[in-house]
Amino acid sequence: MDIQQDVTIKSWDGTWTYHPRVKVTPESVEDIIEIVTDTVRFPTPVRPAGSMHSTARMNGDDQGGTMVDMKAMNRILHFTDDTVTVEAGVSYIQLAQALRERGLQPHVTTEIGNTTLAAMACAATKDSSFPGGFGQISSYVTAVRFVTPQGEIRELTEADNPKDLQIFRSSYGLFGIIFQVTLKVRPTTALSVRHYSLSLENFRKFFPVYKARGYAVMYYIFPYAKRVVVELRKDNPEAAPKSKYRWAYRNRFWRKYAPAVVIWIDKNIKNQKWHDRAQDAFFYLLRQAMVWFVRSERSWPHAQIINYPRNPGETKYLFSMWSFREGSFFDILEEYCDFCIAYEAHTGFRCNLPSVGYAICRDVEALFSYTWEGPGMSIDPASTGGPEWEEFLHAYNDFCAERGGTPLFNQTPFLTRDMVRRAFGTRLQQFAARRKEADPQGRFLDNYFREFLS
Repeated sequence: MDIQQDVTIKSWDGTWTYHPRVKVTPESVEDIIEIVTDTVRFPTPVRPAGSMHSTARMNGDDQGGTMVDMKAMNRILHFTDDTVTVEAGVSYIQLAQALRERGLQPHVTTEIGNTTLAAMACAATKDSSFPGGFGQISSYVTAVRFVTPQGEIRELTEADNPKDLQIFRSSYGLFGIIFQVTLKVRPTTALSVRHYSLSLENFRKFFPVYKARGYAVMYYIFPYAKRVVVELRKDNPEAAPKSKYRWAYRNRFWRKYAPAVVIWIDKNIKNQKWHDRAQDAFFYLLRQAMVWFVRSERSWPHAQIINYPRNPGETKYLFSMWSFREGSFFDILEEYCDFCIAYEAHTGFRCNLPSVGYAICRDVEALFSYTWEGPGMSIDPASTGGPEWEEFLHAYNDFCAERGGTPLFNQTPFLTRDMVRRAFGTRLQQFAARRKEADPQGRFLDNYFREFLS
């Protein structure tokens, strides 16, 4: 295994910088056991890392500790008719491509394809839910194999350890280092996709109709225009999947061109009035393009998954997610638009990319599910980053916490202990007790989670 001393590691977009005393890349489970049990060569805390695509600072302490880069363990091991078993470092886009060759697909085709399967198995992910399904990838994990804090190999399965697996799906590497994941899959089915541009009032009006007709609902929020573009997806088993190029153009646009355009506007148009008009005009064209261009009756579901570059430079797409109960969401959405407009009037800052949101069904498969108490809908502001964006997120966190929102540990930066306790309540206490029982010496516990769980 490759071992490096006193290195500097940045997250995928350069937002967060880490300085582990040791960075190690294991190639086998024996390597992981050696890392966990040798506390001298591999100092505490020991924290696993994949693509480092989390928007929160959760890949280790500021100084010291051991970062375990799992990307070298990236083999797809075996398939059945409805499952696939992979090593920890397999990326989601790598998995989707292998499944497509066999006429299979994941149950959730989340957009961020760089994330590794081990991270998805024990952390929060997001996508709109299909009827009877879940929006989180970890909810479809049926088994994990991992190395415990004591250096032992253990396996949890949905059949034999349902309660333990429920906790492990939200464990964020605090219970063990995963080296193998088994995930439910299903036969490939063509996807029908449509986009509609709506006012907030019409979105509120038509959402129950979309839900009743069995659509998975994603939406792009344009708070300064008080409009949304609704993305409706539905399985189309009557057609063979064919279309993929529209998704390829769309993915390239969100990965590169949309951030490039808004960065150009920010840099070159200094007059606030004309800056906002230019951005509004771009967003108007963007809404029309989505409605008229990104549509198909027989799309490949795998084509939605985006391969983000490891070092995107300025053209990065940052976000922060909170989920709200479906029953109160539309009032909160209107308040969110007013909040963004008022924040710009007060500070001069506006988010330079559309916000995003997902309709997610109730999910109790993972302990820290953001729809534990019932169906939810999210609001995810997005931006190309910068100090003003980070200041906005602090205000946005307060806005969401005051309205009973639920954050994601890995995709909601700048959380406070009070916000986390208000959101998760007794589930946080339950998790903290089980974590201390499993890892009494705190071998995997870093400062980020220590603050929340103490």
